[in-house]
Amino acid sequence: MKVKIIDPNHPCFGKELEGGIIYFDIYHRGGRPDLYEVSTPEGKRYRLLTDQIDADHYEAQEVNEEIERLGANVGDTVMVIRSGSGGSNAGFDWNVPHVITRIDGSGHVEFDDTAAWGFRPDVTVITRGEAAKI
Repeated sequence: MKVKIIDPNHPCFGKELEGGIIYFDIYHRGGRPDLYEVSTPEGKRYRLLTDQIDADHYEAQEVNEEIERLGANVGDTVMVIRSGSGGSNAGFDWNVPHVITRIDGSGHVEFDDTAAWGFRPDVTVITRGEAAKI
């Protein structure tokens, strides 16, 4: 993956380098930012904190990887083959088609505007939504 450095005081400011996350604050408590490591083409390595990189740029790459893994995108109508761990509102029927309303960089998928959410489900696409047509 690529990491875009936005810290104006960093020697690689403005560059997009190969690298990735090496420590993830899974609880998002805010006290500890995520830690990333990048490598320059010359082989030099740097460690950077979340506030030194373009986190949205990095997350967009993660989301794209998850969309590819899932084979579906936001707006697609799908049948859920395996939900994984997650939850749903009372009366949610896993045996009928649902619309994907959110996919995050960890692979969590939300269906029908928070009617259900699953941890890295497997799905079959019934129809492609608007996001796939762009």
